Amino acid sequence: MNNKNILTIALISIAILLAISGIFYYSFGTPKVDEVTKQQAEADSLRNVLRETQQKLNEEQKLHQKSNLTPLLTLEQQQAKLEKELLMKERSKPLDHLSLSYDHTYRWFAGKEEYSGYIFNKAKYATFMNFDIRVTFLSKTKTSLGSKVFTVYEYCYPNDEVSFKIQTTAPSGYQYHEVEIIRALSHQPELSDEYEPNEQ
Repeated sequence: MNNKNILTIALISIAILLAISGIFYYSFGTPKVDEVTKQQAEADSLRNVLRETQQKLNEEQKLHQKSNLTPLLTLEQQQAKLEKELLMKERSKPLDHLSLSYDHTYRWFAGKEEYSGYIFNKAKYATFMNFDIRVTFLSKTKTSLGSKVFTVYEYCYPNDEVSFKIQTTAPSGYQYHEVEIIRALSHQPELSDEYEPNEQ
């Protein structure tokens, strides 16, 4: 066998080996390509959006926690804060929480009109004091003939009442009268003497 035939056989053998190697590689060595359906792609996209949204929420929550350094109040502290706010609101407008009822009598021996009754405090927290009561005298035609103001120096606690009695002379021609509270002060004691609504 001459050299030419040997070379041809060698080349054919090498070609066969390369062909077999190629078939083996493509059969077993080539990575498989997964087919992604439309539903899988949408699900993956939705998961990505949810993950990004959650990350943003976590970041915002961390920023909020850092900016809000005020500690949370307990239920008792919240109740105390609310009561204090209501107390200040009631103190700012005493006449919104005060009313009175009275009886009228003419004292013959003294020659004076007498007005006696009670002042009522409808406030839930505020205490009031030094009540100015105005008595207005009216004619037969309900025309004012004059008025007088009397101060009742008493305390009236929340949801409580205090009595009063006023005697005064009336002008001639007087037929009717009006009795009303026109002013009162809010009682603001020292902290040690502060009225506690829950104690009643």
